[in-house]
Formats: sequence, structure tokens, C-alpha cells
Amino acid sequence: MKFTATLVVLALAVLVGGEQVSYRNFKVFKIDVASQEQHALLKRWEDVEGVDFWDRAGRRVMIHPELQKHFENFLVANKIAHEVIIEDVEATIEAERKYDQEYKKSKATLGRSTVDFEHFWDTQEIYGYLDELAASYPNLVSVEVIGHSHENREIKAITITSTNGQVSGTKPVIFIDGGVHAREWAGIMSVVYLIHELVEHNSDYQDMMTNDWVIVPVANPDGYEFSHTSNRMWRKNRFPSSILCTGVDLNRNFEYMWASGSNLCSDTYPGTGPVSELETQALVSLMSRYRNNLSLYLAVHTYGDMILYPFGYAWPFIPVSNAAEHIAMGEKAKAAVSAVGGPNYIVGNSAEILYTAYGASDDYAVGLAGFTYGFTLELTGGGSQGFDLPASQLQHVAHSAFQIYRSMANDI
Repeated sequence: MKFTATLVVLALAVLVGGEQVSYRNFKVFKIDVASQEQHALLKRWEDVEGVDFWDRAGRRVMIHPELQKHFENFLVANKIAHEVIIEDVEATIEAERKYDQEYKKSKATLGRSTVDFEHFWDTQEIYGYLDELAASYPNLVSVEVIGHSHENREIKAITITSTNGQVSGTKPVIFIDGGVHAREWAGIMSVVYLIHELVEHNSDYQDMMTNDWVIVPVANPDGYEFSHTSNRMWRKNRFPSSILCTGVDLNRNFEYMWASGSNLCSDTYPGTGPVSELETQALVSLMSRYRNNLSLYLAVHTYGDMILYPFGYAWPFIPVSNAAEHIAMGEKAKAAVSAVGGPNYIVGNSAEILYTAYGASDDYAVGLAGFTYGFTLELTGGGSQGFDLPASQLQHVAHSAFQIYRSMANDI
């Protein structure tokens, strides 16, 4: 097919030349499904090349120009309510890129005092900041390399605890990871903001320090770097799954209820087996180290304004045994966000609100790793912009997310 051939040529060009993938004239549709039947019909498009579901519910879908007419005809024929909310995805990416370039130029001559949340940091900036915190606050912070990615990038974890930066063994452990999906920059930055507040403003948050914090802000460094340099919408890691297709969805690669997938090019390809990926292995190994004290797991994603609890692998959904406690924690966190003018979050089971997903990290955390509580946070996407959250909104999103972290830390 002409369309498939176009994608293959595009993929080879990126692999060989390292050029930026263009999303010129790609449109994003906002979808409002009215029934499970409509949702099942929409889900058939999930693995079609040129179709990109921007959120787990399929409420925003990016469509290649050559497929747009077919997709619109499908929506109309099945009476699925929709509207185009982004006319040209590349235009939003260009605006983001231009802002970032201009911002970095303006800050190039400044030093450590310029820590801010007015732009999206790359991996080097984040790792440099973690190391500076470890050097400046040795009684509070420790940083370690917990593994390496497929492209041999370091995966770093920071521990924040009042016991000389080392997990005490007596306090509950809160484990947080960000950036499992590379393009979700706002999620990564909200985790960096949490680190900043807990360390540099530690005296303001002594209520949160009754716990030990173990945080991996960039769980997918290869993908995150690739989303900065080559493809802003890249989701997976960078494992070469075939000669033409790259990447494994790390949030489908965990051991609990893992399921195989035959489409190696899919954005949700789960890998050759459970925990096949180096990035997943690093996270699992770190979790196992603190198994006796694991309390709360938070997987930070964007976007969707949702606080989701396990299990998400089955429909009708199978809730965790302490679902009522999860719901209560989620509702308190939702109220805390609303109190600072944040978005109105939805609290619920991921399979019920969205759809089933095998091998997800939050299911693993509660199902096998030993956590008492586990959530996936789908932070706000900033209106219609989705993953391209304007940098001007980053501080507000990060501050809103912080209310979730603080509320849940106090709850446990």
C-alpha cells in the first residue's frame, strides 16, 4: 500500500539520517464515545499505522493526513461524536521547539541558581540536578545508577529520606517513576518538581518525610532523548524489535498478567517476554530491594486528569482487595488538587474508566511487587495541546500534581 510504504521510507530516513520526524498536517480528533460498543469499534484502529491514541481512553487520536478522510467516515458512519482540536500537530511542536531554543539562549550564561519550571529539561539537565542535590544535601539525598538502557544511558534513582539519604527500613517507602512513556514530558517534570520541593524546601514538608522516597524521574532515557532530538511523539524505549520497527512499550512489559503481542511496530508492543527490557529490569530490581517496606507506588503519566487504581488487565474489571482504600485516597487527592485551582480529576479503576491493559506497572506493583497501594496518575494535558503542554502552564501542572503526592503521602 502507498500509505505503508510512506511510513517505511519515513522510518528509514529517521534511522539513517537522524532527522526530526515531521507531523505536518497530522490532525488530532477529540472523540466522545457513548457506549462500550462504540469504544470497541474505535479500539480497532489502535494498531493501524498512522493512528496514534494520545490517551488510554482513546479520547484524543492523532491521524496521518492520508487516513483522515477514512477515519472521519468511520466516525460518522458509527455515529461517534467528534471534533478536530488540533489542525496541524507540527505547528504545535514547532512552537514548543522555538520556545525551548529561545529560553535556553536567554539562560545560557546563568548557573545553578536558574533552576526553574519554565521549560522542559532534557536528561542531562535532570541528571545534573540530581547529582548537585546529592552533593549539596548529603544528609537527605543519595543518587545512584540503577541500570542502563539499551543505548547504554544511565538510569538514575534518587532517594530522599531523613536518615542520611538511605532508606531507613522502618518507614513506609513511596516509589515513583516518571517518563516510562518518552513523550510525556510534563509527567517527568512534575516528578522533578516533587524532588525539588522535597529537597530544597524540605522544612516546609516535614509531614511528607514520615516516609522514605525512592524516585526514578526518567525511567526511559533512550526514548526521552529520542523524543527531544528526533520524534516528539515517541512513546516506547529504543530496543530494535525488528529491522524496521523499534521500541517496546515499557508499561506493557511488567510480569504481572503480561500478554504477548504480534505487531512489533505497535505503540503498545509488549516485548518478547515479561521484563525483557533493561529499563523494566532496573525498576523491578529496585522495587525488590525494599520489598519489606513498600507502601505506595505511583506511575506518573500524561495525560487525562485521572487517578487510576489496579487491576487493569481484565474486563469486567477485577479490583484490588483494598479498592475502597484506593478510592478514598484518590478522592482526597482529587480534592487537594481542586483546592489549588487544578483540574477536576476522575478517580477509578483503569479498566473501568479506560480499557484493559496487560503487563502494566501499577498492576505489577500491587499484584507481585508487594506494594499496599498503587496508582497510575494521568496528569492534565493542558487543554487541547496534549503532550505539547505549553511551558507557560508547566508550573501550574507540576504544582497541582504535587498536591496528589502530598495528599497520598499523608494518607499512608
